[in-house]
Amino acid sequence: MRTRSMRWRLTWTSVKCVLVAWLVWLGCQIWQLSRSHYGFWDESQREIAAQILASMPDGLDRLPSRPRAPGTEHLRDHKMSWQVWANGRNVVYSAAAPDVPLKPDFQDGFARREIGSEAWHVYSLSDPRRNLVVQVGRSKQMIANELRTWIGMSLLAAGLILGLFMLTVWVVIGRSLRPLTALRQTLQARPPLDLTPLHAPRLPSEFTPLVGAFNDQLDRVDQALQNERRFIADAAHELRTPLAVLSAHADLARRAATGEERDAALRRLSAGVQRAARLSEQLLDLARLDADATSPALVPVEPAPLLVIVVRDFETLARERGQRISLCTEDGRILGDVDQLGILIRNLLDNAVRYAGEGGRIAVTCKPELRDGLAGMALCVADDGPGVPHEDRERIFHRFYRANGGAERGSGIGLSLVARIARTHHARIDVSDGLDGRGLAVTVFFPAA
Repeated sequence: MRTRSMRWRLTWTSVKCVLVAWLVWLGCQIWQLSRSHYGFWDESQREIAAQILASMPDGLDRLPSRPRAPGTEHLRDHKMSWQVWANGRNVVYSAAAPDVPLKPDFQDGFARREIGSEAWHVYSLSDPRRNLVVQVGRSKQMIANELRTWIGMSLLAAGLILGLFMLTVWVVIGRSLRPLTALRQTLQARPPLDLTPLHAPRLPSEFTPLVGAFNDQLDRVDQALQNERRFIADAAHELRTPLAVLSAHADLARRAATGEERDAALRRLSAGVQRAARLSEQLLDLARLDADATSPALVPVEPAPLLVIVVRDFETLARERGQRISLCTEDGRILGDVDQLGILIRNLLDNAVRYAGEGGRIAVTCKPELRDGLAGMALCVADDGPGVPHEDRERIFHRFYRANGGAERGSGIGLSLVARIARTHHARIDVSDGLDGRGLAVTVFFPAA
């Protein structure tokens, strides 16, 4: 598809608007000028007749009839023919005026008549004191010739005006767009990762919102790039220690002298692999949330079946640690994204299992509640582990923050993912004491569908 420049479009549109307006005006003028009974032609004939009558000297009634000079039969008046009659005799006349009276009744006023098979529009004006009658007339051919001349001059003038107007608009638009060209050259000369905002102080005001939107996009791209760099740095930092531990356990298993030592080293190696796999999974979840700048489509979801699936996935790990997980759910629906809700529940349970310790208890509940007049579902995961000091409870949702206490330390990613997903779902998070006044309870309140 062929596209034209904005400069050409603006210029051509402006010219077309002016041309249409001029054609309308020209049509109105032609219609007005072509009206034979009144308007421009009548007024001009009145004025010319009055001027001829006023310019005639006294004593014309004593002049004889003026004979026509030989060789004047083919002469033609260009704009108007006129006659001066004195006592019924044609004493003065234009070069090509007819031999017969233009208005035979010699009465003042306008008339239409046929003279020599041609239509004439005539006007008669008399001076009774001097017995003079002036008659002026225009044939259809004279009117057409004058109209053509007027139209030709108008077209010539309009052509010159339109040409000058088009040149002016073209130059003005070109000068107005120079800052845009300079902005394009500035962008082309930039390094690939230069995401600093654009500055175009001389840019027309119509393009200022476009530059502002482009700067906003640059800011979002820069933020995404910073998130990617931070993720790469954080992932490299977080994976360095587990990989080193796995390597150490593998060396211990390889150098073990007895089967018992080998089995113990392999168990530690297996636990390390599980921790590294869990860390990798959390890092991938974090990267996916960072990369998805748009909010997910929230649809009505029943959290109870999803909770059953995730709790069953953690039963084996909890059994190995001697822990007990209880689940209590009630019917209800919320607006959510199933994938993100699964990540949220899995990280809440992973955090509880990790910090509850050997023989700990974990309670998962989900039931309808009414908070501040808003109906919804409250999802709570509570444990009876060492818990988190009150002054640190707000910080546990920060990325890579690790709370002290517990048999092992987490990655500092799980609860930050919970906070991210809760914001996406317009949910509220509350942190309180866990079971029997011990441990930690994290409650996420989702608005009802």
